[in-house]
Amino acid sequence: MSRQQNERLASVDERLAGRGRGTDTVMKGVVGNVFFDALFEQAPPTYVARQDGTLIYANSAFRRAFRLPGGSAGGTLPSLPDQHLAIIREVADNGRISARRITHDCGNQRLHFLGRHFPIRDQGEQLLAVGATFIDATREAEVEERLRRERKRFSDVARAASDWIWETDAKLRLTFVSDPVTQALGLPPLLLKGRRLHELGRLPETGHDLENIATSAFRAHSPFRDAPFEIDTPDGTTRNYLLNGVPVFDEEGDFDGYRGTSTDVTARLSAENEANTSKNELEKALEALTNKNLQLELAVKEANSAIRSKSEFLANMSHELRTPLNAVIGFAEVMKLETFGALSDHYRGYVDNILNAGRHLLSLIEDILDIARIENDIVTINVTPIPLSDIIRDARALIELRAGDRGIDIGEVAYDGPMTLRVDGMRTLQIFVNLLGNAVKFTQPGGKVGIDVRLDATRQLADIVVWDNGPGISDEMRETIFDAFRQGQEGVMTSPQEGVGLGLTLSRKLARLMGGDVTLESAGGESCRFVVSLPVGTGED
Repeated sequence: MSRQQNERLASVDERLAGRGRGTDTVMKGVVGNVFFDALFEQAPPTYVARQDGTLIYANSAFRRAFRLPGGSAGGTLPSLPDQHLAIIREVADNGRISARRITHDCGNQRLHFLGRHFPIRDQGEQLLAVGATFIDATREAEVEERLRRERKRFSDVARAASDWIWETDAKLRLTFVSDPVTQALGLPPLLLKGRRLHELGRLPETGHDLENIATSAFRAHSPFRDAPFEIDTPDGTTRNYLLNGVPVFDEEGDFDGYRGTSTDVTARLSAENEANTSKNELEKALEALTNKNLQLELAVKEANSAIRSKSEFLANMSHELRTPLNAVIGFAEVMKLETFGALSDHYRGYVDNILNAGRHLLSLIEDILDIARIENDIVTINVTPIPLSDIIRDARALIELRAGDRGIDIGEVAYDGPMTLRVDGMRTLQIFVNLLGNAVKFTQPGGKVGIDVRLDATRQLADIVVWDNGPGISDEMRETIFDAFRQGQEGVMTSPQEGVGLGLTLSRKLARLMGGDVTLESAGGESCRFVVSLPVGTGED
């Protein structure tokens, strides 16, 4: 700074301090001392400083705002904070006004000021000092900071949300689109600004674009929700969205555009379509299954009717056959007794054949009648406690003669244990006579037939095993051995043994009526083992 400038600045200092000579000169220069203090003490924070930053004047408002010591303008002036010095040097160097925000930390509070620094020149445009005035902008700065945080929060939410957010002006031109729209269109949001909303896609119901909605909701400036919208993506696929929007109005009530969201529902619609397809297929399958069930029910009814008709026919025929058959057997027994005279040896043989055939046929008729009764649910089962030893003894007595004629050892058909069964005695005896009779019939002369007894405590059943060392039953026959008119080795029409294959069928049905069963335990080989499972009881039952 030149010597002349320093002298002029010293003159200003004297005038500002009230030390100049001549009242007229002071009033014509800057301001009189009293008037100067009164005016600037009412002003916002203000100071005047030399170019090197030395304060010439600072009003009370500036001292309070920046927490500077000192009292009146005439007192000792402190140094300016460093941030002011840089601005003063800038204004002194370029000679232009500088307006900027200054932040000042005051304890736990941060204050914000809008400062305006300006050069002070003499009449010759020589720089004398730099002046500054300040406006407290703390509240505005806090509002701006809150607004900045809200904008950042909104930006973070918009970027994190799966939905994309959009905003238009009054002409439905996009003014804002959030980042997720890039996934749908393959374009950054910046390139979409200015485009009309309806240019992005179309409505799926009609194939028309979104402008159809504008004729209703948009033009009425009314909100809309879940408007379906399709967008063709760059990879050739179509994505489905639901648009939601609300109108925006300015302070004067004029329409200012729309704000809204777009939700990607492609996966949901795909799942719903698949579910509907599956539902339709299931409904068709259910309808077909229902029809099949109706057909099956009809077939079952027809089959049951046929079974009843067959059973009734067999029962009637058996009854009709039994009456004359009893007469044949009766007359043959009379002839065998030679009541009316002696018979020749040939006739005695004929009579024996008639009796054997008649009795066999009568037994067959009784079996057929029993099966018919079981199938028609007219068999009565009288359950009582019966010692197993009594049943085995009686069954052995009934097959003993036949076994002796064939040379079959039945010495092991015996049981002297204490076990008691809860069964129908007559029907149980019938089961064992059938099984023991089959064992004797199919075992070769010199073979053995026996009985083993074991207790199945978990099921409360006695397992009575009827066994023999005959030829056994092939694996192929195991599945059909309990069918009617089947025998252990061959069909009824080709078997060399007597009988028609009803004994096993009848025995199983009777055992199941009493809560038990008859099963085959043996595999193909040298023996046959049938297990009769029947409920056990006590003598006090």
